[in-house]
Amino acid sequence: MTMKAISLKEFGGPENFFVQEVEKAALRDEDDVLIKVMAAGLNRADTLQRVGKYPPPPGDSEVLGLEVSGVVAEVGKNVKKFKPGDKVMSLLGGGGYAEYTVTHQGCVMPMPKNYSFIEAAAIPEAFLTAWQCLKFHGNVQKGQHVLVHAGASGVGTAACQLVERHFGATAVTTSSTGKIEICKNFASICVDRTPDETGLCFAPKIAQRVGENAIDLVVDPVLGGSYLNEDVTVLKEGGMVVGLAFMGGMKTEVNLAALFAKATTVKCTKLRNKPAAYKEELVRTFTEAVMPLLEDGTIKPVVDKVFPLAEVAEAHRHLEGSDAYGKVILSVSEE
Repeated sequence: MTMKAISLKEFGGPENFFVQEVEKAALRDEDDVLIKVMAAGLNRADTLQRVGKYPPPPGDSEVLGLEVSGVVAEVGKNVKKFKPGDKVMSLLGGGGYAEYTVTHQGCVMPMPKNYSFIEAAAIPEAFLTAWQCLKFHGNVQKGQHVLVHAGASGVGTAACQLVERHFGATAVTTSSTGKIEICKNFASICVDRTPDETGLCFAPKIAQRVGENAIDLVVDPVLGGSYLNEDVTVLKEGGMVVGLAFMGGMKTEVNLAALFAKATTVKCTKLRNKPAAYKEELVRTFTEAVMPLLEDGTIKPVVDKVFPLAEVAEAHRHLEGSDAYGKVILSVSEE
């Protein structure tokens, strides 16, 4: 049997995408779940894979897509929590831009009650990445201050909500001028990242708003340019920077004296290549702690735009443009 999936003519721009009939995804082992995909979330990691810089882990699909929502079509013998017909959402190592996808049961979560497939597809990658940073790495505590860069992004909007509405801490975020109003919906303190006359993007502004050396944890997908050095500047002694990507470029300069003086921890992390057991524990703790908040509306995914699967090229162009915020979603199948 075959299915429709998005393929690439070659690595490069969005114009290289095309819809192709490929062999239908199938269970690989007894712990797998086969999902009929209803919607798929787009991520910056997808744009890196598109240009040949972020290959899938061994054994995972070459098809792009790291998160989906859909309906369980088939389960392996060891799967007890899910059955055919269940509405689910899932983290993937790859394969989301297709009519069917397969993943380990530990990456699958039930959809929140009363959610659409579009809304559910906006949850797995963004919220689990944020949960990993805040809970597993940062161990955020009530009353702390957490700085989240790119606050209007999918991970940014998820992290800010978790900081304030689950952990009881204060979210401080940076964004471009045009997205400050979006960030105000989720963070208590929002800072314009436009550089000042000295070339600094945010450190003086945060010191003015929050105080000197007031940040306990920084979640940073930028890192390059002045960002890492400014991160260290605003941190408390013993604070941590969790790096998610290097959107600011691959080069940066850091004041090592400040790094040592504050006993700063700089931790770079990624989720896609983590072992199945790690992802299962991440999903389990997230589901127990945050699912009730998703279901009662305390925390919500932020959906920017929805594109049909066949318009994936346009979806990528929007994601890489200056106007995108929250999550961009592909509608794969009709509900």
